[in-house]
Amino acid sequence: MKGAAKWILTAVGVIAVGVIIYLFLPKKGKVIKEPPPLVEVTAVDTQTVTRSVDLIGYIAPVRQTAAVSRAYGKVTSINVTEGQEVYKNQVLMTLQPEEVGLEYKPQPVKAPISGVVAEVMVREGEPVQQGSPVVAIIDPAKIEVELAVAGEYYNDIQTSDQAYLVVNSDTIPARIKSKSPIVDPMTRTFGLTLTPNGTSPHFVSGLSVTVRLILDERPSVLAIPNSAISDAKVIVVSRDSVVEYRNLILGLSGVEKTQILEGINAGEWIVTFGGQNLVSGQRVRVALK
Repeated sequence: MKGAAKWILTAVGVIAVGVIIYLFLPKKGKVIKEPPPLVEVTAVDTQTVTRSVDLIGYIAPVRQTAAVSRAYGKVTSINVTEGQEVYKNQVLMTLQPEEVGLEYKPQPVKAPISGVVAEVMVREGEPVQQGSPVVAIIDPAKIEVELAVAGEYYNDIQTSDQAYLVVNSDTIPARIKSKSPIVDPMTRTFGLTLTPNGTSPHFVSGLSVTVRLILDERPSVLAIPNSAISDAKVIVVSRDSVVEYRNLILGLSGVEKTQILEGINAGEWIVTFGGQNLVSGQRVRVALK
């Protein structure tokens, strides 16, 4: 009995395996067709191509001065703190002039300009000399941006070029105020000074800011995304969804787009994503970007 039961179980297992194979293996004579690959395409059009470089500059006040003591004496009171806004002739602190055998009235130290207190240079009870600076004041409404630029860009940058200051979510146009006439032989850099043509609450003296210099710009030229170009070639998709590789003659290359001089025409579709392993003459499915 035991041998018969074992034989029956084995037979059942073999039959079960056979059924599984029959159900899941492709039937003889049937061919499973896979759909053509899906690619993302965009239509070729005229655009503006810009070649630019991003550098780091530092914000510096154009107008900065210091309130000074008019007599030798001791600081008796300080009325302002760093970061505080002040107006011209506001009393910043009081000094008690000192000279042996004589008595003087307390002397106020006033703000020479309106602005923001950048630094309080003394403490209460300290003696100060006549003419010594005691409070530094800057005008935050008048700033410049200073930066050092690699010498390789010296001939590319002119004072008439466009520039932008990028800080947080703000992009402020700026003009190049001055360009150093020489390249420093030690650092191999030259200096630029820019003046903003607008304001931003993020312009704080001493902080860094991204400076975008426009080195070249070509408006209304045939251009395509850089992601569509590989080894000066592009994949063109016909209206019946067949791909073809084209050789290109390239013009100005920007951060995101490149000018096309020859190889494709306005209105044609080009592959911007999903073009790996495609061959000329292959049919694809397209998704317009």
